[in-house]
Amino acid sequence: KDVQGDVADSQIDLRGYIISGERERLERARAFLERAAKPVETLRALSGAIPDQTQQIELLGAQIGEELARFDTLIEIHRRNGVAATIRKIRATAGPATIHRVQLLTAELLGAADGRLARRTEQSRRSSDLSVINAAVATLFNVGLLGLVILLARREIKERRQAEEVVRFAATHDPLTGLPNRLLLAERANRALTSAKRGGRPVGLLFIDLDRFKNINDALGHEAGDRLLQNVAGRLARCVRRSDTIARQGGDEFVVLIEAFQDRDDLAQVAEKILVEVAKPMTVYGKEFQITASIGISVSPVDGEDLRALLKNADIAMYRAKEQGKNTAQHYASGMNPGSVERLELEAALRRALERNELSLYYQPKVEARSGRVTGIECLLRWQHPNVGLVLPDQLVPLAEETGLIVPIGQWALRAACLQAQKWAGQGLPMFRMAVNLSARQFMSATLLEDVAGTIAETGMDPRWIEFEVTESVMLPDPQQAVKLLRNLKAMGVRLTIDDFGTGYSSLAYLKRLPIDCVKIDASFIRGIPVDASDVAITETILAMARSLGLKVVAEGVETRDQVRFLERRGCDEMQGYYFSKPLPAEELTAYLEEQGAALEESRRGEASGRLRVVSGGDMRVPK
Repeated sequence: KDVQGDVADSQIDLRGYIISGERERLERARAFLERAAKPVETLRALSGAIPDQTQQIELLGAQIGEELARFDTLIEIHRRNGVAATIRKIRATAGPATIHRVQLLTAELLGAADGRLARRTEQSRRSSDLSVINAAVATLFNVGLLGLVILLARREIKERRQAEEVVRFAATHDPLTGLPNRLLLAERANRALTSAKRGGRPVGLLFIDLDRFKNINDALGHEAGDRLLQNVAGRLARCVRRSDTIARQGGDEFVVLIEAFQDRDDLAQVAEKILVEVAKPMTVYGKEFQITASIGISVSPVDGEDLRALLKNADIAMYRAKEQGKNTAQHYASGMNPGSVERLELEAALRRALERNELSLYYQPKVEARSGRVTGIECLLRWQHPNVGLVLPDQLVPLAEETGLIVPIGQWALRAACLQAQKWAGQGLPMFRMAVNLSARQFMSATLLEDVAGTIAETGMDPRWIEFEVTESVMLPDPQQAVKLLRNLKAMGVRLTIDDFGTGYSSLAYLKRLPIDCVKIDASFIRGIPVDASDVAITETILAMARSLGLKVVAEGVETRDQVRFLERRGCDEMQGYYFSKPLPAEELTAYLEEQGAALEESRRGEASGRLRVVSGGDMRVPK
C-alpha cells in the first residue's frame, strides 16, 4: 500500500511540476522512487505465498532503478537549460509509462493480499464494513502532455446496498404518493392469487376513482391536485391492514388488494370505510373542499383468475357506481347485460385514451371549385382502441358527449389541428384553414371561450386559419345565448360554419342574425344529385339563399364527377368528399398535398382547356 500510495503521490507531483515548472516538484517526484525502493523487500515477503509473482517483484526493483536514472537526467537538464528543455525531455521519456507499470504491479499484489485478508475476515462480513478498493487508470492531457493518474475510490458495501434499495424503491413505487405502482401491484397480486388458488381462498380487489378530480385539478392547479392525491393516499392507508396493498394505478385511480377475508361483505365494509374517510373535508393551500370516490369491487376466482381480469371487472363496476350517482361502491356482477358491459368497458377505455395517446386526427381536404386547389381541411377524430381497433366518430362522439369527455377531447383536437397546420407550413406547404367540429356539449361548456383563447395563445396559431363547424342543434336550448357565444367566437377572428345545414332546426330569422361565414350542405342531399329532383331542389335553394346572405357554401359527401359538374355550374364555392380524398392520417395527407401542388403547377403551365381536380387514384381533369 505504501508503494501504491507513493505512485499516486508521484503522479500528483509530476503533474504539478508540468503546470508550475518548479524544479523542486521534479525532485520530489524522484524522491518517490527512492522511497519506493525500500518496500520492495516487503513486497517480496508478501508474494511468498504467491510464487508466480516473484519474477514481477524483481522486475519492479529494476524498473525503479531505471526510473531513478531518468529523473536524475531530467533534473540535470533542468539545472542547465531550464523548464522548456525539461518539458521537451519529459515528452520523449518513457518515464510515465514505467510509473504506470509500477502501479499496475503493486495493484495486482495488493489485490492478492486483500484476497488473503478477506478469507481471514470472512466472519466479519455481516457488519458490511469490508471495503472494496477499485483501481482505475485514467488518461489525462495537461498542457498537451500525456500523464497517467490513478483514481482510487473507496466504496462501502453497505452504501452500495443502500443505493440498490433506493433504485428498487423508485422502480416499484409511485414517486408522488410513495405507494406501490403497477409493477409492484402485479408482483404482489400474482403471488397472492397463486397462493389463494392453492389454498382455495379468494382475493379481493377494490378499484377506486376520485369523483370530479379533474375539476378540482383545473381550478386549483396541478400542484394542489398533487397535494390532494398525497392526502388521499394517506387516508386510504388508514382504512386497510398493513398486510393489504394500496397501489396508485395512475391519475386519480387507486387499487386496494385484499387477502384473508371471509366474504364480499368484508370487502363492502372496507369500501364503505374508504368512502367515509375520503369524503371528509380537506384543506389544500388554505382552501377547504370535499372530494368523493367511486369504488368497483371484484373477487377471485369468480370475477377473474388473474390481475388483468380482476382490474377490468372492478373498473366496470366502478363506472356503474358513477352511473348510480358517485360516492358509492358497486360489486361486479357477472350477469350484467353484455351490451351494457361492452359500453362500460368502452367508456372506461375512453377515459384513458388521452393519457395513452390513443386518439388521433384524420384530415379530409376541402377543394375550391373554381381552381381545384385545397383551401381548407376538416379534422376528424379517430380512436385507435388497443383491443377493438379503430373507433369511428359515429360511435366515439356520442359516447364522449354522454360522459362529458368531449370537452377535454375537443380541447386536444383543436390544439393538435393548430400544431399540424403549423407543421405543414414549416414543410413549405401553404397555410390551410383547419376546420374543427364543436359539439353541443362543447358549445355549452362554460370554459369554451377561455379554452379557445388559451389554445390560440399556446400554439401561436393565427385565428384566421381556424374554422369551427357547429350544427343547427346548438341553437335549440337557448338561441339568444347561442348567437351571443358565436359573436364572441367570431370576435376572436375565427371562421364559423353551420354544419349539416338543412337537416335540423332551421330558423331563417336567426340564420340572418348569426355571425357565420359559411354553410355546409349535408351529404344526404348531395348523394341524390343530379338525378333526384328533391335533392336537386334543396341544394339549389341552399345555394341561392347563401348567395343572397353573402355566405360561402361547402358541399360535403361529393363522390362522383356528375356531382362535381352540377355543383360547380351552380356556383358552389368548395367541395369535400371521397371524389377528392378520403380522410387521411397526417403523413398520407402530406404526400397528397405535395402531389396536388405539383399537379396544379403543371396544369397552370401546360393546360388551358380544362380545370384541375385532384382525385385520389383517379382522373384529375374535369371539363368546364
